[in-house]
Amino acid sequence: MTIEIHPIEMPTTATEPGERGDAFREHHALAERSAAARYAPGVLDLTADERLTAWATTATERNVRLGARLDGRLVGAAHLWLPLAESTDVLDFGTAAEPGLDASTARAVHAALVERALAVAGTERRRTIMGGSPGAATGDRTAATGFGAADPGHPEAAPLVAAGFELEQVYRVSLLHLDAVHDLRARLEAASARSRGYDVVAWQGETPGVHREAMRRLHERMSTDAPVGGLALEPEVWSDERLAAFEQQKAEGGRTIRTVAARDASGTLVGFSTLFVGSGDVARQHDTLVVREHRGHGLGMLLKLANLVELDGHHPGHRRVSTWNAEENRPMLATNEAVGFAPIAYEAVWQRTPRDERTAA
Repeated sequence: MTIEIHPIEMPTTATEPGERGDAFREHHALAERSAAARYAPGVLDLTADERLTAWATTATERNVRLGARLDGRLVGAAHLWLPLAESTDVLDFGTAAEPGLDASTARAVHAALVERALAVAGTERRRTIMGGSPGAATGDRTAATGFGAADPGHPEAAPLVAAGFELEQVYRVSLLHLDAVHDLRARLEAASARSRGYDVVAWQGETPGVHREAMRRLHERMSTDAPVGGLALEPEVWSDERLAAFEQQKAEGGRTIRTVAARDASGTLVGFSTLFVGSGDVARQHDTLVVREHRGHGLGMLLKLANLVELDGHHPGHRRVSTWNAEENRPMLATNEAVGFAPIAYEAVWQRTPRDERTAA
């Protein structure tokens, strides 16, 4: 079995004719099939424009797309993420195989993609490498955090284990059916009453000028206050230019950003929650953070409910919301469960450091 790995060059537009456009659209279709099989139909659907934007290289991250072909047919792909601002020793990647492949072929596809990703990491001098596979609530291999697990023999995980990767963290993927939350506004009123001394501000699109400095600080705190287990990620520094580029990139391709922020009695923003609203009927919960000094006041629940009310009022066609949370983040998971989110999948994050590389050798 000979599996050929090749990079693809992103087109300028999703409808660009010719080889680049055809290759992108082929990868887009594979990504849609893979996401539907991994999660549930529609949960991670993107339009071609949305996906092209998501795969674009920016000032803070370089994205590389690899394809795997067997007998000329695209049977797998890998997406490589190389941070350019912080964590510049890191390469993060994920692999996908065509749904329906037998286990032996799928493992060979993933193994070939892992081998090429490691070669790219070597060329780029990225010594800390992160890879993904399906995870589980419990299982054969427990994450270093002590929460969540993965099957080391899974076709997607086995090549990582063979290459010396260790299971660091597991994320729970959850889905909320908004129509099942019949008392949403009453629950928001109750959450507001519990969070005395705080109020909520909301906006759509780019952050208003009056809040930009505070939101830059909150994005920086997201990189230090959110649980990352033992993943070798550095604290981030956010300038106004970085915030503007982030918001522009996320909004391209037709998506809308909805943000709510919690404000204390002094007028300082102390937490926020964002939703990305695009095609289909599923909104994607992005970051939610309450800074450590203000936890214990019910602000996580307040922010979640406030943004759901915003979604319901401004985007009535989006009746489902997806979210990713670290399994060790029990307070946020408890909040999500109380709101009505239910798990639909788990994602494992594996890591290889220079120490693991020497051990594997």
